[in-house]
Amino acid sequence: MKLLFLPWVCKPLYTPFIERTKSKHWWLVTSLLVLGVTCLCAALTSENMLGMLTMVLFLLNLASATQDICVDSLALKILQPDELGAGNTIQVVAYKAGSVFAGGSLLWVKDLSSWSGMWLVFAAMYFLCICLVCGLGLVRSEKKVGWRNEMMPSQSFLNLIKENMNCIFKVQGTVWMVCFVLFYKLCERGEGTLPIYLVDKGVPMSKLAFWTGIVRGVASLSGSSVCGFLLSARSFSPDRVLYAAAKLRCFPIFFQFLLISSWGREPIASADSLDVISWDSVVFYLAILSFCFANFCAGVLTTAAFTAMMTLSQSAPEHIQSSHYSLLATMEVLGKLAFATVSGGLIDTFGLDCVFVLFAVFSVLTVPLLRFSPNYEKEKQKPSCDKK
Repeated sequence: MKLLFLPWVCKPLYTPFIERTKSKHWWLVTSLLVLGVTCLCAALTSENMLGMLTMVLFLLNLASATQDICVDSLALKILQPDELGAGNTIQVVAYKAGSVFAGGSLLWVKDLSSWSGMWLVFAAMYFLCICLVCGLGLVRSEKKVGWRNEMMPSQSFLNLIKENMNCIFKVQGTVWMVCFVLFYKLCERGEGTLPIYLVDKGVPMSKLAFWTGIVRGVASLSGSSVCGFLLSARSFSPDRVLYAAAKLRCFPIFFQFLLISSWGREPIASADSLDVISWDSVVFYLAILSFCFANFCAGVLTTAAFTAMMTLSQSAPEHIQSSHYSLLATMEVLGKLAFATVSGGLIDTFGLDCVFVLFAVFSVLTVPLLRFSPNYEKEKQKPSCDKK
């Protein structure tokens, strides 16, 4: 199933194609149209048609990744340097809120109507978005120079990708940012081992879903909002916010380690013990409190990281800015996938305690890594990589 994320991983490879063919308006409307039509096709299937469902999910991911490229490219061109904090906060908060809403509404609509009804509702939402984009003129359609006019006839698409990558890594600070995004996202996902521990302790899934789902989401959204306020007020640079949030995140992680060590591995005597004052309930709610604070810090880190990424991409030559940002965003996805790929094997091999300690150490190491961060805001020089 991880192959369904292939379009997101390959974004830097086909971003140049999107940049050099049709306009952003055309690609945005086309991706929304593909999403809507795919949902209509899914409404004709059933839950048991695994092959067809896999194809539907792949097309949804491909169209969503293409739409993501268009939206990020527009943000790079529209937002001024002093607007990046607010712009990225809106994107991150809207993305998280949409994920929480869509996840809940998906099951609600399915239970209320049917499998087909759920997909029809989603198709209607995508078609509504097309009407808004086209009718309200939310995205201006710019003229694009033809593919053959921008490239030498002898140049192939693979050569274009190679040249783009060479130019991307000439931008000052790109290598460091790639390493940081991969590392911090891997550590952030590693902190998610605490809910696994609580499941092993016998905490009811209903209680766990509320605290590690809804409350966790609110904490993350709050962190992103606070980060947006700090960046919009221009009181702090993204680098300073990243450094402060990374240090703060160490405290709840260390506290969780102490709680796990003191609580042990034995399941709780009864789920009812969590609803009265007892040792189990005190440790459980302290663990949840530290977990939510860690996610608050993660929300701050995510918003500041995306702002720093976009700031760096704006310093690149204009013709590779979209490809540059797509590469950095892809590293964020790879960090998530890396944890999802290896976490199960690591837990089975070394145990949950050792894996938690490993990712806790990685999270602490994020702090010294940020000490080597280049100062992007003062970096005004662009690499010598002229467009052909």
